[in-house]
Amino acid sequence: MKKLIAIAFTAVLVVACAHGKTDSFPTVANQSEAAEVFVIRDNNFIGWGTSLKVALDDSIIARLRSGEYVKFYLTPGFHSLGVSQPTITVPFEKGQTYHFLIFADYTKFGFDIRRIGDRQADMWLSKTKPIE
Repeated sequence: MKKLIAIAFTAVLVVACAHGKTDSFPTVANQSEAAEVFVIRDNNFIGWGTSLKVALDDSIIARLRSGEYVKFYLTPGFHSLGVSQPTITVPFEKGQTYHFLIFADYTKFGFDIRRIGDRQADMWLSKTKPIE
């Protein structure tokens, strides 16, 4: 019985720690015709041991651990981003760069996402690491 509990506990830990890009990760044929997007997860202690799902439109495209970010390209137009499910919709433009930060939302005891400026993005990108 103890062995079964240990195996189940290990399986839960492995699933909780899974991170990286998923099969639904977006790709574009010509990056010069697309928008460049960074989604950064802060390195806050809240939720440190778990991966958060990055949702784009109707798909989970990546799972980020604390202190990680993902970069991808999108075709121009309206797309929705969020944590686990899309929550904000943005009109992405060709040749533009967009930065989003996933952070602990203490009012809801969960996580949220917001667009950030270049200066704040540079600071976060220097403190986090990309996922491959």
